[in-house]
Amino acid sequence: MWTVNHFPAAMRSLNPSTRAKAIEVANRLLEQGQLDGQRIVAISIEEARRWARLEASHADWSTLAVRTFA
Repeated sequence: MWTVNHFPAAMRSLNPSTRAKAIEVANRLLEQGQLDGQRIVAISIEEARRWARLEASHADWSTLAVRTFA
């Protein structure tokens, strides 16, 4: 299992919140035991980036809504 202090080098460039999500996803995939380590890392990074984009778009929308309707 990976942690915020021990994670694959491929996750080093992710910002801390995205990396934490990638670690969470990777650990869930590891528990399932159906994929090899490299594939797990690739999938977890992809999913974490997707999650981060979604989070950012929600933050942008809510900020815009507050400014528009306040």
